[in-house]
Amino acid sequence: MFVSLPYGRTRESSSRWPVPNELYDPEQGVQAVASALDDVELADELGFDWIGCAEHHYSPGSLAPNVDVVAAAISQRAKRARVCIMGALVPLNNPVRIAEEYALIDTLTGGRLVAGLLRGAPYEYLVYNVPPAESRSRFEEGFELIRRAWTETQPFGWDGQHYQFSNISIWPRPVQQPAPPLFISGSSQESGEFAARQQVGLGLAFTNLKLGAPASRFYREKAAELGWTPSPEQIVYGHLPVHLYETDQQAFAATRPIVERGGGLAGGMLAANRLVVEAGFFGQRDQTLTRRFQNMAGEPSHTLEEQIDLGTLLCGGPETVVKQMMHIRDELGAGVLSLNFVGPRRRETIQLFAKEVLPAMHEL
Repeated sequence: MFVSLPYGRTRESSSRWPVPNELYDPEQGVQAVASALDDVELADELGFDWIGCAEHHYSPGSLAPNVDVVAAAISQRAKRARVCIMGALVPLNNPVRIAEEYALIDTLTGGRLVAGLLRGAPYEYLVYNVPPAESRSRFEEGFELIRRAWTETQPFGWDGQHYQFSNISIWPRPVQQPAPPLFISGSSQESGEFAARQQVGLGLAFTNLKLGAPASRFYREKAAELGWTPSPEQIVYGHLPVHLYETDQQAFAATRPIVERGGGLAGGMLAANRLVVEAGFFGQRDQTLTRRFQNMAGEPSHTLEEQIDLGTLLCGGPETVVKQMMHIRDELGAGVLSLNFVGPRRRETIQLFAKEVLPAMHEL
């Protein structure tokens, strides 16, 4: 279960980005966070394997500017499930600080951290004024620095292109040795190749089966060239909204008006994404992703059935949703699906999913 930590409805809508924080009501924020943590405890008790969270900024869509704070809170409510950070945005933060905080969360959970290290969505680079063209080089250097900080047992210095430190010796070290399970985003070929070279897991989010299948295949092919084979559990796909009801008829009738009325990214966020992408976020090698973000506003809307076929949501009764999840698994080779339960029915949906769907998935 992915915890997006949404604020909920604002008193008036806004298509701007950043969203003006005059629309923020502290009391509603307190209730939103408390409710999300109650969902964590419920999902943990019902047998979900991972509880996930991620870093985002300047929007009511997610109240998680520091994902490590969120993960620490989750660690005190989830007593069994792994805590999956997908993830801290390495180029926007201090890599040594990430290494320290992740190690602390691994300690708080007794060794249940799943460590995602990501570049983030393009628009995030406007938050801390990080040059988009440096995103990949900052990420790759930061990744290697974090991994060394976890595994090195003597103080060491670091004199890199982007980061310089005289002395590094983190306390605590991770419980899981030599490091917690690692994942990076792999939507682009450069990211997939880097994940294969580092022998770490691949995360595919905010994409679809049409784009995700070749990305997953490329990653597995590169891994094979390097002499290793990723397990299904090293490919994560999400974050899928779940529209689960007792029957297909109920699910389709309730979901169609929601997902076919348009929406998606607000105009301001679309413009911010486009600006950052055009400043070199994806580099020159992967023009497919560059063109996608440049033209996202012009993409046609999809019917509910088309969105199901694309693997961008789950919708139906329990049997149908199991089949949809199996299809995603088969298309991507993914052993982990990150699921997003939102809206007024979310606790009811979590309970129905745990009762009718989760056992079937665990048997696969």
